[in-house]
Amino acid sequence: MADAPGAARVTSPAHAWYIVAVLSGAMAFSLVDRFALSLLFEPIKADLGLSDTSLGLLHGVAFGLFYAGLGIPIAWLVDTRSRKWVVFWGIAVWSVATAACGFARSFATLLLARIGVAAGEAALAPAGYSMIGDTMPPERLGTAISLFQMGSVIGAGLAFVAGGAVYAALEAWVPAPGSYWSTFAAWQLTFMVLALPGVMFLVLVLAIREPARRNRSADIAPAGGLMRYLWEERRLFVPLFVGNACTVAISYAMISWAPAVLAREHGWSVEDVGLRIGLVMLTTAPAGVILGGYLADRWSMRLGLEAFARVLLLAPIIAMPLLVGIFLVSSGEQLFALLAVIQFATGLSVGVGPAVIQPLARADVRGRVSAVYVFAVNLIGLGIGPVAIGMLSDNFFTDANGLSRALGSYVVLMALVSVGFLLMFWRELKARHVAERDQSQAIRKSDLQAPA
Repeated sequence: MADAPGAARVTSPAHAWYIVAVLSGAMAFSLVDRFALSLLFEPIKADLGLSDTSLGLLHGVAFGLFYAGLGIPIAWLVDTRSRKWVVFWGIAVWSVATAACGFARSFATLLLARIGVAAGEAALAPAGYSMIGDTMPPERLGTAISLFQMGSVIGAGLAFVAGGAVYAALEAWVPAPGSYWSTFAAWQLTFMVLALPGVMFLVLVLAIREPARRNRSADIAPAGGLMRYLWEERRLFVPLFVGNACTVAISYAMISWAPAVLAREHGWSVEDVGLRIGLVMLTTAPAGVILGGYLADRWSMRLGLEAFARVLLLAPIIAMPLLVGIFLVSSGEQLFALLAVIQFATGLSVGVGPAVIQPLARADVRGRVSAVYVFAVNLIGLGIGPVAIGMLSDNFFTDANGLSRALGSYVVLMALVSVGFLLMFWRELKARHVAERDQSQAIRKSDLQAPA
């Protein structure tokens, strides 16, 4: 699995875009397996007798913390081994674990299966960022990584549309009495069906040729070197990681808990929730992701990397008044309309955040820096968010509309924190740009004054 001197070199633009397409498809498939759980919250809660806090643990701590924590050691493999095989084995693991969710008959077994899903999916993002960063020219990087990240919102959409359709079909299906399949609930069979596309993606990944690594130093920095590097660059990376993690947390929170709000407070069926939210994740959310990457690439021709900071900041600023509106809606249709625009707004930052890391981070630690970013996003967005909302609903907002108020309180707080940290990131990038410009001018002036 190690990168050999004769490792394949990707020089064809067509193959570079093939890599982006396959990785984007794999990202979509991973999100189907990840977010199908939130669509099935209500039948799982009824079948296993779980609380909102327990559901939050399954979707948050069980997935988010393991996904985030395992990403960093896996990223060491990304920096030192074949990224193609890292992706291959990640897909294999999360597909098997998704099927295992269907065999779960208790909170504990479902928890273990969700941890397995997290372990497999942790491989994809850092490997994907690294491969795309080594195949795309700088002027296409924002668009390419946004396309990769667009797979996440499309996958979330498919989780609701396809997951809802599969669940409805399986709920209507009546297996023969006493047969093996008659012992499973519709939600369990849904997980088994959603695991099947993994076989196709394993075949597609096998056709990828491992890209050459750009600007690679002779040695890979050890873990201590990574931590020292991140400490030295803390004024740059801390506000970026925390700020954009809070923006992404808004999107995660909405698609994790809005289905339960629509079902519980507005009487929508699982199939209706799946179809409508799925359409949002297949239309307005991808539109936001693509627009964010386009704006970052276009503005960077004039502003350099500062353009990425502007797009990142734009997302929570647009979302803020919409999030306040969650407290004011009186119908499921109004909440659904807010969700559609919120997903567009937060989508602006989805690809831009990881894209800006690629030119900022040193080449020998780029994969692991990306993994630390993924860790921050998932610690805040998936590790803390779902369970925090569940706890607020169970313990503080206990009336008929308590879940929507718990959701609104959390996302408004995330937006405020996001704006504060991303302003710091923007100012740091701007200060560095000014310093680099002044240094460049001083060097040119010195060269002009030097004797011939």
